[in-house]
Order: sequence, then C-alpha cells, then structure tokens
Amino acid sequence: MLTEHDKIERLCPMLGHEISFSYCRKPGQEIPCRKVFDCWWERFDIQAFISENFSTEVQNTLREPPKQKIHSLLEIIEQARRNTSEKQGSC
Repeated sequence: MLTEHDKIERLCPMLGHEISFSYCRKPGQEIPCRKVFDCWWERFDIQAFISENFSTEVQNTLREPPKQKIHSLLEIIEQARRNTSEKQGSC
C-alpha cells in the first residue's frame, strides 16, 4: 500500500529537521525525493516499496545520479529567459 509507511519519521539530511516518510514520498512533486533510498533503507525495504508503487520510469529517474549544480543553474537561467521573452511577446 502506498501510504503504509507515511507516519514513520526521521531527520532529513537536506532540510535539517524531522519529517515523515509521506513528505519524502511526494515532496511537492509526483516522484519521491532523490535521496529516498539513502534515507530509508534502515527503516524498511525501500527498494521493494518503490518497485511496488512506482513506474519503471520513476524508478529509473530515482536511480540516476543527480545533475551537477552548474547544469541545474543553466536550466534555471534558460527557463527564466524563456519566461521573460514570453511575457515581453504578450504585451
């Protein structure tokens, strides 16, 4: 069941405070936090949970290494440029 572990809590290394698994499972987006395997493997079988509850595409996304900061920054800059040019074009 998707929500069976939602009330388990632990310290989040990224946020620095206690959070429940429900937050890691869906942190403001449709896929789990990229660190879900690192954080929860000691509490329950996170590998099996992800395999049972998420598509192969999501599973592959979670297993990809994170993008380097420079790539993320360049994507944010490009998105801001597109948004600015769209706004200027609609005036």
